[in-house]
Amino acid sequence: MITALLLFLTGIAVSTFGTLIGFGGGVFLVPILIIFFQFPVELAIGTAMSALLPAALVSSFLNFREKSIDYVVASLFQFPAMLGTVVGAFLVAYMPVLQMQVLFALFVLAVGTYMLATYKKEQERKRGMMYRINRMPTSFIRKNHPKHLAYRLNGSLMAFFGLCIGTVAGLFGMGGGFLQTPIMIRAFKIPPQIAISTSLFIMAVTSFSGLVSHYWLGNIDWYKSMPLMLAFALGAVLGTWVRGHKSTSQQASERLIGIGLMMAGLSVLVHITLKYQF
Repeated sequence: MITALLLFLTGIAVSTFGTLIGFGGGVFLVPILIIFFQFPVELAIGTAMSALLPAALVSSFLNFREKSIDYVVASLFQFPAMLGTVVGAFLVAYMPVLQMQVLFALFVLAVGTYMLATYKKEQERKRGMMYRINRMPTSFIRKNHPKHLAYRLNGSLMAFFGLCIGTVAGLFGMGGGFLQTPIMIRAFKIPPQIAISTSLFIMAVTSFSGLVSHYWLGNIDWYKSMPLMLAFALGAVLGTWVRGHKSTSQQASERLIGIGLMMAGLSVLVHITLKYQF
C-alpha cells in the first residue's frame, strides 16, 4: 500500500513536469523505478510506457480543446519516425550500442546546456545554416489560425529529423519526446505552446505502440502500473492547467526545456549505468 502511494505521488510529480516541457516524463521515470523501487530494467520500461499513454491522451484532449496542436507538424515528424524505429531496432545488431548511448547522453546534456546558456538571446535571427536550409525547396508557411500565428516549415527537413528521432528511439529503447520539442522550437521557430502540445500528441501514438509491444513481451505488471497510469493522467491535467494559466514567455519555456534536457541526459546515463552494471 505504501509502495503504491509512493508510486502515485512520484508519478504526479514526474508527469506534471514532463507535460510542462513536452517530454512526457518517461525518460525520468525509468531510472526512478529502477533505483528507488527496485524494478527490473524491462519492467521499468514497460511500466513507464503504460503510464505515458493515459497522460498523452489526456494532454492531447485538453490541447485539442485549446486548438494548440499542429497536426501537419505531427504528421511530418511521426510517419518518418515510425520508419526510423524499425531502422534503429535493426542497427542494434550492428552498432556498439553502449558507446552510442553514452555519446547520445552527453549530446543531450550539451544541447540542454546550450539552451540554458542562450535562452535569453533574441530568437528571431535572420541568418545561420538552419535559417537558410529551412527556406530551401519544400518549405512553406504554416498558419495556425486559432492562435493567429505563422511560422515557416520545411517538409523534407522535418521528415529527416523525424527519421533521426525514430532511429534514436529504436536504437536506444526510449521515446523521442525530449528531442522533438527543442527541435521544433529552435530549428523551426514553432511557438513553445504549439511545439509542446504537438509533441505530446505524437507521444500518444508512440506510447500506444510501445504499450502493445511491452504487453506482448510480458514487461507490464498491471498492479504496479495502475497507480502510475492514474498519477500520470492527473499530472497531465495539472501540467496542462499550469501551462495554460501561467503566463510563460518563450525564454522561460526554453529555460525549462533546457533544464529538462539536462535531467534527461543524466537519466540516460543513470539508466546505462544500471543496465550494464558498471
